[in-house]
Amino acid sequence: MSLESRTYKAAIYKEPGKIEIVEKTLPPCGDDDIIVKNLYATICGADYNAYRADGDAQQVWRNHEFGHEMVSEVVEIGKNVKGVELGDWIFPNLGYAFHDRGRMATVGGFSEYLYLPKFTLEGDFNISSADVQPSAIKLDKTLGIKNLCLLEPFAVGTKAAKSLIGRGTTAVVIGAGIIGLSTAIMLKYYGYEKIMVIDFSEFRLSNARDYGMLTCNPSKEDVEKALFETFGTRPAYGGMKCCASCFVDAIGIQPCVDYFTKYAGYGATLCIVGVHHKPAQFDAVSVCYNQQWIKGCGTGTYKDSFDDICDMIRKGVDLSPLVTQEFTLDQICDAMETHGNVEIAQKVAISYL
Repeated sequence: MSLESRTYKAAIYKEPGKIEIVEKTLPPCGDDDIIVKNLYATICGADYNAYRADGDAQQVWRNHEFGHEMVSEVVEIGKNVKGVELGDWIFPNLGYAFHDRGRMATVGGFSEYLYLPKFTLEGDFNISSADVQPSAIKLDKTLGIKNLCLLEPFAVGTKAAKSLIGRGTTAVVIGAGIIGLSTAIMLKYYGYEKIMVIDFSEFRLSNARDYGMLTCNPSKEDVEKALFETFGTRPAYGGMKCCASCFVDAIGIQPCVDYFTKYAGYGATLCIVGVHHKPAQFDAVSVCYNQQWIKGCGTGTYKDSFDDICDMIRKGVDLSPLVTQEFTLDQICDAMETHGNVEIAQKVAISYL
């Protein structure tokens, strides 16, 4: 697309298994607005689950543009807008980019261009009393586009990891998808000394080992033996338990909770980061007698999380190898299918470059 033509391609979520590429028209840029060109966008598990089964549960609405993990470049600026320049890279801030919290996942990362109305940056929240975060966060180009496109999913892991500061220095992370790996990598950044990642995908476990994690594949190894040998044991209600201080459910399925019930010892914490779409069952007696904690995925702004992630990258942790495949927008259905193959894909991207 050229801005002169004002038309661009956009991926529209229609229903499970169906995404249409349509041509849309950009309006002229308003005085308080900006227009950005998407450069790079990665597929979230929510995008894939919408494609595979159900969009509503993921806040991926039918007949909407979607995608929310992106790096965008400012290409037009309204005359009243301050704080950004043409060519700046930004992250459109999910539900705040359009001043509509219902669009957390339908931001438009899988569209060539976005029109961001009533644009605000950090500290400028006078547009609407409902807006408590900026429309976008400015990005440091020097960190590289593949690192930057991982800031949004890594922010989820960052919030979880930061919420576990002070809960110990050893952790078991169940799930080696990007949320599990981001949590594990950020736990290491925050000072955790020993972290084991559990998953059935040998490809993803290999990626975890590349970042210094211990791993366990239940299809090939005895999980109890691996946990007991790695973290040690102590008596607890229900028998001998491992001494890992924290467990992280990074998938959102009952077996993750069952690992905690079976193996977590006295005073252990379970942090639930994966989204459970069915009610989870807990052994309340074990939680009570073992004085355990069960908590959510953590709080904090994207800006705060991005600051920590970028600091880690500047200190030499390169996240870019986690982007394992690239596709064009016209290939988005192929990209979705590839995302679902856990033996070859860690993070799949749509590139507009």
